[in-house]
Amino acid sequence: MNVLLISIAVATLGVDYGWKRLPDGGSEYIIQLNRQTLDALRDGQPIQSDVMPDAGKVRSFRIVVGDEKLSRDKPLKIPTVQTAVVEPPQLPPNPLLPNSAVKPLAGRQTTYMQPEKNTAKDEPKPPPPPKAATEQPAKPWFPFTLTLFGLFASLGANAYLGWISWGLRRRRRAELA
Repeated sequence: MNVLLISIAVATLGVDYGWKRLPDGGSEYIIQLNRQTLDALRDGQPIQSDVMPDAGKVRSFRIVVGDEKLSRDKPLKIPTVQTAVVEPPQLPPNPLLPNSAVKPLAGRQTTYMQPEKNTAKDEPKPPPPPKAATEQPAKPWFPFTLTLFGLFASLGANAYLGWISWGLRRRRRAELA
């Protein structure tokens, strides 16, 4: 167990990291291993290194073996997105409102004329609707009443059975205590 802890400690100490800016944007993340860490990797031990947020947008990784100091360039600032001024959407024209840009076609202009009032009193009045159409069908009160009675009886029976069960439970617990 101690050998495993020592080898993990050696493996984590033997990892160095750095990054370089790339000419096309982003950065290259460099992971540097020393000789002892490389031997631990050959033995099948895992090696871990976290990517630092200071590296910026990492586009590639490079793993090297050595002991030299790695550069940690400052990443290029990511250009901020400028928000455009959004105009409100244009609504379609309302056909009910007058539009001054629309001109009627020549010869096809319509005019509104009021209907003539019919002064003739000889027209017969429409017949009154039949009484059967105004009456509503009978409501089924008897089945509805029976259903409600059954519902309340069921709820009452369940409450009664729960009351009896609770009383029996209390008696049995008192006997066992």
